[in-house]
Amino acid sequence: MTPSEQPTQTDMPPMILVVDDELGPRESLRFLLKNTYRVVCAESVERGLQLMREHLPDAVIMDIRMPGQDGIEGLREIRKLDPELAVIMLTGFAAVGTAQEAIRHEASDYMEKPFDAQEMRRAVQRHVEQTRLRRKRSALLNEANVLDRRIFELQGKERLAELGQTSAEFVHDLRNTLSIVTLASNHLRLEMEELQQQKTVVPSEASYHLDMLENSMRQCVGMLDSWQRLIQQTPQQQTRFLIRDFVTSCMELCKPAAQAVHAQVTYDHIGDDAEELLGDRVQLSRVLINLIHNAIHALTSANGILRVRSEVFEKSVHISVSDNGCGIQEEILKHIFSPDFTTRRKLGGMGLGLFIAQKVAQAHGGIVTVESTVNKGSTFTLQLPRPDLKAVTSGDAV
Repeated sequence: MTPSEQPTQTDMPPMILVVDDELGPRESLRFLLKNTYRVVCAESVERGLQLMREHLPDAVIMDIRMPGQDGIEGLREIRKLDPELAVIMLTGFAAVGTAQEAIRHEASDYMEKPFDAQEMRRAVQRHVEQTRLRRKRSALLNEANVLDRRIFELQGKERLAELGQTSAEFVHDLRNTLSIVTLASNHLRLEMEELQQQKTVVPSEASYHLDMLENSMRQCVGMLDSWQRLIQQTPQQQTRFLIRDFVTSCMELCKPAAQAVHAQVTYDHIGDDAEELLGDRVQLSRVLINLIHNAIHALTSANGILRVRSEVFEKSVHISVSDNGCGIQEEILKHIFSPDFTTRRKLGGMGLGLFIAQKVAQAHGGIVTVESTVNKGSTFTLQLPRPDLKAVTSGDAV
């Protein structure tokens, strides 16, 4: 079992592994950290690696200059065992070359002896948090891979012989959501690297990106649940939910993809904030997320603009997604809602996004429409019937 697959013991203090051939520094660090952390000490790299395998520490403090295997060699071995574990390198020799070598082998931090106690405490706290965030991210990605494997396992069953198209649709949408996970995790790694290069604690958006990962995983689980209900031929659950909250949550899931292309994103809601939609929220999320992702892919310049707008009419609700991207040629427009049609196949496109969107919209009594001008942009609009206010109370399942 790898470190990322093991459960995080949040009810126990984090563990720190100290590796130093000198008794004095080992005991100083143990005494400094013992009230906050569980501390284990090793007098050599070999013993440190053994303790690491036994205890799964949350951070390592390791001297560079040691007899036998030195700290750089130990760092290489640690990275083979656990690439996510924070390692603080410690030395009494203030040499730029040594620091550069440590960083080259992915040390998390570099401190000189004698160290400042307060600075050491802050560094340990920061790096313990980084290790735990990275492990949680990896655990979420592992869960995503399990979900993906379950899809392919179910595809081989006799029941899915009749649902081949539907299973392909879910694979498509799960991959979209998992791409959000990957982008958000990249943001986390970049943020952690910035912290590693600084000697003081700075404000961090790590918790926000971690929330993004968890929300994306919940979206995966929701789509998988919908798929299972379809296989079991049980009715899809419909609920009432606020239009503004629904659109905002979908946009939040797509935010990393928009940030990756430096897109400017805006949202306007025309109507009462208490206005609701009635339907399967997971399925309708698939529609809006597909439309937003397509708009992001259509942007062709650094000044890309994506506008989302929801508007309530007497008998319908319109949610539109507009971009100032490349637009769609007239001869292509008539094919865009067909299954397997895509202009992005070389980039991994499956030709299912708009087909899925139209199919789900029609199942809810609605439709997806498009207006597009080449080199000026496109607007896709999800049109849904406005729910009967007397049909069900807010949040109740149908």
